[in-house]
Amino acid sequence: MRAAALTLGSGLSGGLSGCGAKSADALKVMLLEGAVPAEVLQQFRKQAVEPVDFQSVAQLQSLFQQLQQWQKPVAESDSAIDRALPWRQATSKAMPDNLVSLGDYWLTSAIAQNLLEPLDIPAATLAKLPLPWQQFVSRTATGQLTGQLGSLAEGGKPASSQKIWAAPYKVQALVIVYRQSQFPDASPENPPFKTWKDLLAPALRQKVILPDHPRIVLGLVEKMQRDRFNPTFKVNADGSLRLPTDALSTTLFKSLSAPFAQLNQQIKAYDADNSLKALVNEDADVAVGWSGDVVAALERYRDLKVVIPDEGSLLSADMWVRPKGAPMSKTAQQWIDFCWQTGPATQISIAEKGLSPVFLGGDASLNASLPGALTAGLLSGLNLASSELLAPLPGELQAAYFAVWKQLRANSSNS
Repeated sequence: MRAAALTLGSGLSGGLSGCGAKSADALKVMLLEGAVPAEVLQQFRKQAVEPVDFQSVAQLQSLFQQLQQWQKPVAESDSAIDRALPWRQATSKAMPDNLVSLGDYWLTSAIAQNLLEPLDIPAATLAKLPLPWQQFVSRTATGQLTGQLGSLAEGGKPASSQKIWAAPYKVQALVIVYRQSQFPDASPENPPFKTWKDLLAPALRQKVILPDHPRIVLGLVEKMQRDRFNPTFKVNADGSLRLPTDALSTTLFKSLSAPFAQLNQQIKAYDADNSLKALVNEDADVAVGWSGDVVAALERYRDLKVVIPDEGSLLSADMWVRPKGAPMSKTAQQWIDFCWQTGPATQISIAEKGLSPVFLGGDASLNASLPGALTAGLLSGLNLASSELLAPLPGELQAAYFAVWKQLRANSSNS
C-alpha cells in the first residue's frame, strides 16, 4: 500500500527485462519495473533449468489489474460462431504467467476474488523465510489472517489448515522525511522525531503532509494512542470479527475522532504523490511516506533527511504470487528459492532500498543478521520488535475504516 501503489496504474509496459525470445515452455514472470536488478535476473537465467521470460510493468496496481484480466471470461459480445473458430479459441483467453509480483495491500482481495492459486514451495525453501513472514502469507480462503492482528515479533506457527499464498521478496517501512534546515539542532544521533507523536509538535501545525489513505493516517492515530498501527479488534478462526458489524463504525469513530482532530490540525495536505516535491519547494516541512519512495530524493536533495522512530514502523512487502490456472513448475520454485538466497536477497535489498524478508525475523536484533553491505542502509536500524506488517482487515472492518475516514475528513473540513 505504498504511496506509488495507491495511484491508478498505467497499462502494461510490454517490455522484457533482459533479452531472449519468448518460449512456450519458458517460466514467465511479471514484475514491477526495476524491482529486481538486471544482474540478478541474468544470474538466474544462467542457472535456470528452462528458459525464463521477465516482463515488467510500471505500476503495482497494473499487476493486480492483470490478475483480474486473466480471469475474465470470453467477451460476451463474441458470437457463438466466432468462439467456435479455432483461431478465435486460441486467442480468446491468454494463459497467465507463472508468477506475478504483487503488493501485500492487494493480497487479500486477490485471494478473495479467486485470482490466485496457493504456492507449492518445498519445505527446504520455505525454511529460509522467517516464521513471522510464513504466518503473514498463510491465509484463509478469503485472504484473512486468523487470531489477533499481530506484530512482526510475535511467535507461533502458521495454521496447518492454511496454505502459503505469496512469497515476499522485498520490504519497505513507513518513514518520516523532513527538511533539515527547519531543524538546525537535529543530527543522526539526535533526530527531531524520536516517536510518531513528535509529529504533533505545535511548531509543525499545518506543515506536515500525509498520504491520502485511511490505513496509513488512521494507523498513525492508532500508533500514537495504543502503540499499534493495526487495529486491535479480535477475529475468529475464520477471519470474521467478534464485534458486531453494526457497532464497528460507532466504536471506531468514538475512539479515533479526538486524536484524529489533533493530528489533522498539523496537516498541510493529504497527498502521497507530491509530498517530496512540496518539501523541496519549501511548501511543507515534514512528510510521511514509504522508504523506497524517498531514497532517490535523499540522494538529490541534501536538505532532506529521513528517520524511523525508535518505537518501530509499519512494513509493506512486495511478493511473488501464482495466478489462477498457472502451473507451479520446478523453475518457478527455483526462482523463489533464488530470491531468498543471501546473495540475490542482498542485491535486491540494495537496488530497491528496502530489505529482503530473509533478514527480517522476529528477533529485535536486526543488525546481527544483516550482510555487511546492508548495515549502513536506511532500514538497518529498524526496531523489529515494535514494527508491524500491514495486516489485512476483514471486509466489514475495512468498510468501517473507510466510512469513518470519510466522516472524519468531512467533519474536519467543516470545522
